[in-house]
Amino acid sequence: MKLIKSGDKQWLQKQGYSKKIYLNENDLNIKGGLVQKLLIKSGETAQVHHHEKQTEIFYFLNENGYFIVNGEKIEVKIDDVLVVEPFDKHTAVNETGKDFLYMAFKFNYSEDDLIWD
Repeated sequence: MKLIKSGDKQWLQKQGYSKKIYLNENDLNIKGGLVQKLLIKSGETAQVHHHEKQTEIFYFLNENGYFIVNGEKIEVKIDDVLVVEPFDKHTAVNETGKDFLYMAFKFNYSEDDLIWD
């Protein structure tokens, strides 16, 4: 059993978003596994990108933003799940006055599998 306390994790600032890594492949004992919380601040947009191997499953904690996947705007609600598969070009956008928060469960994750479009 593992209990991860959000307050024990630090936000890592990236371009257009921030993330907290809750569990990595060593914690999970799953090669290429990663669990993280993502934050898109008010007015921010994560740069469009894709992965060649990675599948991402996003679980939405609020409705303060939307995704664009392969050119299609995806409006999300609390508790929705979005699966982004390899080669799906995607971005997250927050045009609201509040933070956009969601969880990412990643499979076949590797640091070098991030292609900016």
